[in-house]
Amino acid sequence: MAAINVYSTNVSSDNISRNDMVEWVNSQLSMNYLKVENLCSGAAYCQFMDKLFPGSVNIRKVKFDAKQDYQYIENFKLLQSSFKKKGVDKVIPVERLVKGRFQDNFEFAQWFKKFHDANDNMTEYDPVSRRQGKTPALAGAGSTPAASKPKATASSSTKRATGTTARETSARGTSKVTSSYRSPESKKTSSANTAEVEKLTTRCTELQLAIDGLEKERDFYFGKLRDLEILCQQPESANSPSEDILKAVLQVLYATEEGFEPPPATGDDEDGGEPVTY
Repeated sequence: MAAINVYSTNVSSDNISRNDMVEWVNSQLSMNYLKVENLCSGAAYCQFMDKLFPGSVNIRKVKFDAKQDYQYIENFKLLQSSFKKKGVDKVIPVERLVKGRFQDNFEFAQWFKKFHDANDNMTEYDPVSRRQGKTPALAGAGSTPAASKPKATASSSTKRATGTTARETSARGTSKVTSSYRSPESKKTSSANTAEVEKLTTRCTELQLAIDGLEKERDFYFGKLRDLEILCQQPESANSPSEDILKAVLQVLYATEEGFEPPPATGDDEDGGEPVTY
């Protein structure tokens, strides 16, 4: 059975918070994730596909203990393969997700939850036994503790301190003089750089607003096309008069929502009569 595709943007009012997202994943799959970034391994998404569409993912090949980028990529390859099997149109931004950044993983998780809710048939599923009791690793930025460095011995530290004390003392006076003085040229350069940063920041904000508007407009018109498709597939449409079908189509075309307005009236027709209405 093919999957039901969903289309959404990050400005949807149905999105949930980051904490709710982590709780939802943990409750569904009996995991112990602490933050959204832990989803960057791709293991949770693979198990979700196993839950929604049994057999679409070889669950034994999923690396639940993945801690390195190349292991994350292998998991996402399994996810891409399952998407292809089930006809899922979503493009997985693997290169961005495996870096473990919050924003990229949060946006993909928001989409995946909508996809899950649209395809969930509420059948009983034991996630722990399906992954053979494996405990998922806490992947993502900041999840892996840094390797400890060997401490320097007291004797070596004393030698370095003795050798550098004289140099630090002699350089201290010079650094005070040089650090307190800034040439006029450096001040001008700093001011110019600050202005350029502000200009680029403003431009980035404008572009982001434009992108958000285009995404919203895209979803708006896609929704109309979907409504028309459903209308044409209804059995009663075949037996309805053409005038009724035309009215129904026009009703869909001219339906509005927040942020969109109907096209302006074209004025009187060539004969000087009233504007045409439907």
